[in-house]
Amino acid sequence: MEHVGPAGPTHVGPFKVAGVLGRGGMGRVLLCAGPDGRLVAVKQVLAHFADDEGFRARFRREVAASRKVSGAYTAAVMDADPDAPTPWLASVFVAGPSLGAVVKSDGVLDGSVVHRLAAGLASALVEIHRAGLIHRDLKPDNVLLTEDGVRVIDLGIARATEGESDGDTGLTRTGWVIGSPAFMSPEQAESKPLTPASDVFSLGSVLVMAVTGSSPFAGTSTLRTLYDVVHSAPDLSAVPAGLRGIVERCLAKDPAARPTPAQLLELLGPVAPAGRQWPPAVYRMLAAQRADIDRLFSDDPAGEAEPAAPEPAAPEPAAPEPTAPEPTAPEPADGTEPMPVPARAPEVEGDPVAAPTRDAPEPVPPRPAGPPTGPGGASRSPWRGPRRLAALVVAGVLLVAGTGVALYVRDRVTSAIAYAAVPSCQVARRDLPLELEPSTKDTWFETAEGAQSSCNGGSGTAASPTVLVRWDLSLGGDADANAATQKQRFLSEAAGQRPAPRLGFGTEAYWGPAGAEWTCVLAVREGNLSAWVGLRAKPYSKGACEAKAKDVARAALKAAERR
Repeated sequence: MEHVGPAGPTHVGPFKVAGVLGRGGMGRVLLCAGPDGRLVAVKQVLAHFADDEGFRARFRREVAASRKVSGAYTAAVMDADPDAPTPWLASVFVAGPSLGAVVKSDGVLDGSVVHRLAAGLASALVEIHRAGLIHRDLKPDNVLLTEDGVRVIDLGIARATEGESDGDTGLTRTGWVIGSPAFMSPEQAESKPLTPASDVFSLGSVLVMAVTGSSPFAGTSTLRTLYDVVHSAPDLSAVPAGLRGIVERCLAKDPAARPTPAQLLELLGPVAPAGRQWPPAVYRMLAAQRADIDRLFSDDPAGEAEPAAPEPAAPEPAAPEPTAPEPTAPEPADGTEPMPVPARAPEVEGDPVAAPTRDAPEPVPPRPAGPPTGPGGASRSPWRGPRRLAALVVAGVLLVAGTGVALYVRDRVTSAIAYAAVPSCQVARRDLPLELEPSTKDTWFETAEGAQSSCNGGSGTAASPTVLVRWDLSLGGDADANAATQKQRFLSEAAGQRPAPRLGFGTEAYWGPAGAEWTCVLAVREGNLSAWVGLRAKPYSKGACEAKAKDVARAALKAAERR
């Protein structure tokens, strides 16, 4: 929970904004207060989705359907405005930690607690499906453990089932896969039409995570995970015997073989009543959450808090003298931790796709990623005089030291750049200097830890494009942690590649392997975001290709949304 900051909104519709509850690939959730003082959670959709009239139409339908869902097992919808410049939906604020947060903080749940969890989730799905909705993103972070039981939240990417009999799968019809790969159903991973049985599969994966700490299909990459969801039999040996048979039926690859939520309740049987339904850690986290809310509101109890007197500014520390880096770990110019020399990453070929084929997961081209450098948001302070010269000297030593790390560190200050979302391909076609026509190979994945998007196009066909731009975004922590995650991935893929110095933007960059597949490939990282650009032989010569790739990469970073 955090303040929205001076640039954030003060009101959304009739609701006064108090803070930010969370962010994701499609928007952010704000903690607000209604005119009567009731707390509400307001989900704002990101601006680039608001520009898509098709998305607005789906959002209107989802709002209408969500109003039909009982608040007993979900967060009841209070108000919405699908036609606002930034569409939003307000629901009752439900206090309680997510299942994912509880397992991460306190460890896995025992059998009796998971039995109670399973019954609560099945009851919630009964209500959701009765309203004509499919949740589409049932995962541990969308399951709240509250004092009165289980609540399922975030119906924001659900879609009313009416109108899908013709095979139109809405957001998935162009190859986008929306949801969390480790908790998807096989039909969702393959972008096929969904039924309520898809949510039952996700329920089975959530129960496995609750007793083992991880999804039964979690792999080393998104495509590996999706392949396992579609093809692999999960290891359920750690699931308690009393639940194993039920979970196994939920995880059937054939949707028709899965039980309905009502049948699940019959299989589970009655749940013993209890004054305290969850482990002690849940109530400790509830108390901490309430304390955070109190702090948010106590900062401005009257609604017009007096500005605090400014504290005397601390003297600026003297700039350290540049020193030669150690031969085994040269110090980057931006003041981050010394960069390790990563082992050479395995070479990867091929185009990214939305989901695996039935034979094997398709390989993907190298993907940039890496961590940030200092605290904060998007602001960067200019460097002046001797300090800038010192930074350039250190950066120059890095490039000639012969470490084998094929990237550069731009001369910039230690401020972590924080991005909130990757752009849609519709936005990319508008903002990037490319002929980026719609392609059947466009992809988009959203998870709790971030998002990945691939936009294809150029002068080729929709199935065989000549241009590829990909974004890889890390979320889930603060700006420094997210950028650190991205940097780690970026370094592993940069090993052995040719550096791309003097771009004038980005923190690290490298030229990827070219050849018959690509005339040139450029990867750039900035904070918690990496952009990957690949251009084919036509219409670019090698020199023109690299110049064009730089322009596209710069625009790709700008097209992503910053916090």
